[in-house]
Amino acid sequence: MRSKLVTRQKIVETSAELFLQHGFGSVSMDQVAADAKITKMTLYQHFVSKEALLLECLRWRLEKREGQLTEHFPTERSTSTQVLEVFDWMAQRTGKESFHGCAFLKATNEMGGTVPEVRAIAFEAKRVLRDRLIRMLERAEVPHAEQIGDALSLLLEGAQALSLIEQSTRPFQAARREAEHLLASVRDVASTHRESSSEN
Repeated sequence: MRSKLVTRQKIVETSAELFLQHGFGSVSMDQVAADAKITKMTLYQHFVSKEALLLECLRWRLEKREGQLTEHFPTERSTSTQVLEVFDWMAQRTGKESFHGCAFLKATNEMGGTVPEVRAIAFEAKRVLRDRLIRMLERAEVPHAEQIGDALSLLLEGAQALSLIEQSTRPFQAARREAEHLLASVRDVASTHRESSSEN
């Protein structure tokens, strides 16, 4: 049983990288089998189709990302600095993947119209990250956490898209600066409001 699980995991990790680098349509099951160093028969014993394999790859990527984020930001009580560090973490992660772009976005663009589950998983991936940011903002006692979380999510998405075009982490650095300015301005407004209320 363990050997089957190990083989399945190897298939998923191998194909996830192939799909990210080359696109779903350009990768054949023969190539997956060859890169995973298994027979095509073994591959089909684990996955009945390339579409089923893609869905498993996306689920695996989502689980892996969330696990890494939880490990990197484990504290129950967040700070504004930790929220900003999410931008640094995403930049490092994007750079390690050699600027191939967002796997969820690329899969949606290519297969979202024919395999609805692809879009559903991509939507979940974006929602989960947004919700994580909102929880971090709430724990950091940042005012209007939900609206700020929406804005930070958009900054992250924009940075990820531009990093692919520029082949650079510079967009993440720019997005982080904008996020820092936004958090500072929100706190300044809240502080001014409190002072005004206390005077009255």
